[in-house]
Amino acid sequence: MKDGQWYPGSMAKALETLRQDLKIIDLVIELLDARIPFSSRNPAIAGLLGSKKHILLLHKADRAEEAITERWLSYYRAENYYALPFSIHGKKFLNQFLSFLKTEEANLRPTRIKRPLRMMFVGIPNVGKSTIINFIVKKAVARAANQPGITRGRQWIRITPGLELLDTPGVLWPRIAEDTTLPLAAVGAMPPERIGIDEIVLWLIKLFLEKGREGNLFLRYKDLTPGSAEDLFHQIGLSQGCLISEGKVDPKRTAGIILRDFQNGSLGRFTIEEPPCL
Repeated sequence: MKDGQWYPGSMAKALETLRQDLKIIDLVIELLDARIPFSSRNPAIAGLLGSKKHILLLHKADRAEEAITERWLSYYRAENYYALPFSIHGKKFLNQFLSFLKTEEANLRPTRIKRPLRMMFVGIPNVGKSTIINFIVKKAVARAANQPGITRGRQWIRITPGLELLDTPGVLWPRIAEDTTLPLAAVGAMPPERIGIDEIVLWLIKLFLEKGREGNLFLRYKDLTPGSAEDLFHQIGLSQGCLISEGKVDPKRTAGIILRDFQNGSLGRFTIEEPPCL
């Protein structure tokens, strides 16, 4: 990928759709990946929101290091953002989030005329919007009628009688900074082949080593011995049976296994990005 550029036409269309939808939205929930809060925040979305009431929700907090997540929350709150951790695997996260929504519904009620609070989730691709929406509404999803001001065919999801949700597609930005491409690819927000899956995984293993978290790898893959990122990559390939002709390790299969294990949390809690010092 040259010059950090990756902006399919669908992304431009999604951004314009978001611009129009914001006109009739009361509350925006900006979804970030708790493992890469900086890289997963789209500056184009932030620019569109302006003074619109919104909250930062750090999703997949169960896969991030709890102490670092708390530091990110403190950082955002110091920047005057309301921020909460979230995971579909923790009831406390859901209760905290629903409590916030209930409070906001009551606070914003005087500005609405006999209609539910309208909210939307926004964020980059694969940050988990659909997963969260399905989790919150569970199986009792009530489709509300088409609403004025929305493109024909778009529908609302009624969460409660006083709360309606409009989903949006994930939006990346026109020019992605070079220092964010690897974090984005590591969590699955960008296709790995645009960088090279081998490069992504070797970079990830080096991060584990730099942060002193190689123990995560040793717990997941048995019989490893200490070594460089390249050494560990090779050992993992052998241990997982990722072999090609003459007993050589298949780098693509090996990288695919490691990347999958990181993304689904099998390598334990690990946060790629840490917040600036307050």
